[in-house]
Amino acid sequence: MPAEHQELVTAVMDGLVDLASMAIDPKDGSLYEDPHPMRLRTYEDEHLMVWYQTIPHRSRVYLKRVNL
Repeated sequence: MPAEHQELVTAVMDGLVDLASMAIDPKDGSLYEDPHPMRLRTYEDEHLMVWYQTIPHRSRVYLKRVNL
């Protein structure tokens, strides 16, 4: 993956980690109200789409796949 794409993915993942630390999903709002908080989620913008999973009890966000 070219460096410019790596920087974009890093920036998006940093944002997703920040939101997850506050128990917020960018699309669905509060993770506390989600009946399936560890489900596979997607985030997309005009440049990429990422699939990720939030694991609240481990305080982790796992990146599963990236489409550019």
